[in-house]
Amino acid sequence: MLKLNRNQVKNIILDRAVGPIGRMPLARYESMDSSLKERILDVSKQEFATHGYEGASYNQIIQKIGISKGSMYYYFENKEDLFITCFLDEAQSTGSFGFDYASFPLGDDEQIYWDSIKRISSKQWNDVLLHPLLMSLMRQLVSLGTDHSIFRKLNAECEGLSEYGDLMAILEHGVQIGAIRDDVPLNVLIRMNTEYEVWLMQELQEERLDGQQVVDKFFEMFRQLFETRR
Repeated sequence: MLKLNRNQVKNIILDRAVGPIGRMPLARYESMDSSLKERILDVSKQEFATHGYEGASYNQIIQKIGISKGSMYYYFENKEDLFITCFLDEAQSTGSFGFDYASFPLGDDEQIYWDSIKRISSKQWNDVLLHPLLMSLMRQLVSLGTDHSIFRKLNAECEGLSEYGDLMAILEHGVQIGAIRDDVPLNVLIRMNTEYEVWLMQELQEERLDGQQVVDKFFEMFRQLFETRR
């Protein structure tokens, strides 16, 4: 059974270039005073949720925060970087992002493996559906489309997070026990799965699917995409 380690996975050429993107936000953001950081996130999230990504004014956000434009650009390169930071912060703060590797059952039973994937993914989707602000930010992403540069930046940023590492470790374990396919690089499968998540959000937004149908269809497609071909 072929097992890809993380260094091999990172070196695989994807079907489309990501391009130079840097880190979002700028490293100086991490050392920001916590009260200012909280104010920036709170104001920005509400502006994006109220006006949408395209409709939200970066200058208006800066004015509402009450800092200078120079200070804002000291922490963020542009509105894209600010939105990505807001989205990831909201997803992480609501517990709606990533699989917890430490608590995942790592036995050899494929049925237990897939039952655990279903349980965790269902909980994550239900958590998302219960948080209106996160749902609003997700809708903004969906409205931009996956060809928008913000998706490439967000994908690259997610791949640097510990939650992404947990997911990769769980999938790599699935490869070892024969539950997860090894004929397509895992990071390519994750990108493909992201496209499907966007479609599900579009269907939910247009009320062609309800919340439970989205939860069920996500796991169905995830398994079809990742499961070893028999």
